Amino acid sequence: MKFIANKGKKVEIEMGGEIYLRHAIKTRFVKQGENYLKLLEEYVLPIYEKGDIIASSEKIVSLCQNRVVRREDLKIGFWAKFLSKFACQKNRGGYGVGMAINMQYAIGKVGLARVLLASMASAITKLFGIKGVFYKIVGREVSRFGWILRWRMERIS
Repeated sequence: MKFIANKGKKVEIEMGGEIYLRHAIKTRFVKQGENYLKLLEEYVLPIYEKGDIIASSEKIVSLCQNRVVRREDLKIGFWAKFLSKFACQKNRGGYGVGMAINMQYAIGKVGLARVLLASMASAITKLFGIKGVFYKIVGREVSRFGWILRWRMERIS
């Protein structure tokens, strides 16, 4: 089999002194609510060999599990607009709560009180060079959300 990497990526990667070959599998457009195991059977099983490691984007898993929020379902309020101005505009994981729509999701998911507490704690700890406190307080579901919403926004637009 000829291994193919995504654009800008290498087929060969080294991790822990070992060299691995990766193969990007192109799929059809995956729709919300599809069966994840059937996707694996359709695209992975035909090329899978014993010892292979399978990795999937969380975007696909989120779609299959119906964990996607539509942009038009979120109404951006005052607090989301205000607080997003103080958040990091972009980090290695994407835009996060620096976008008002992502901040609104966080408020809707965990509540305004928790987001305000996380914002205050983050502002204080940043003075001491400590980062990531906001996401530790609001929780894992919020920290993973930004790219799901951005992807969904791109597909809807």
